[in-house]
Amino acid sequence: MIQYKMKNKFGISLVIGVLTCSCINDEEPEYTSLLPGDECPQFRVEMSDGRTFSTSNFKGIGGMIVFFNTDCGDCRRELPEIQKVYEYLDGKGLLERIICIAREEDDAQIDDYWSSTGLTLPYSPQPDRKIYNLFASGGIPRVYVIDKDLTITSTFDDDPMPSAEQLINLIANL
Repeated sequence: MIQYKMKNKFGISLVIGVLTCSCINDEEPEYTSLLPGDECPQFRVEMSDGRTFSTSNFKGIGGMIVFFNTDCGDCRRELPEIQKVYEYLDGKGLLERIICIAREEDDAQIDDYWSSTGLTLPYSPQPDRKIYNLFASGGIPRVYVIDKDLTITSTFDDDPMPSAEQLINLIANL
């Protein structure tokens, strides 16, 4: 936090604080996150299209994990980019390389947003932070690119978010 202290003509001090944070303000000011070189945590989730996904699905092929919340402005800007990646992978028969996981959001909330924006990529609704906390302590959106050996090769948060082209190139080179 940066603080500015000013006095007006009456000698009264005014303190103005400027805080930079991720899209959705988490309670912790300092976030932790897995980094390139870290092993992808083991987890299992149910997807909106009925599939079950676990970390082992990436074994031998690699892929991308996206954490989001539809109330997050940065997530709303990034989700159309993720949709483009999904459509590219669908055209190549590689849909098993992408998974979107909600943070503290249920199926009804996500489905309403998906319907209103025309998104079609499957997602895993998560009403809590159980899966998210395996990867980070705060801040969304978050994107993790995982190689075929289940090692994180790239991470992204809201500063800056990657374009669809950047993500496609990363996934294509796994």
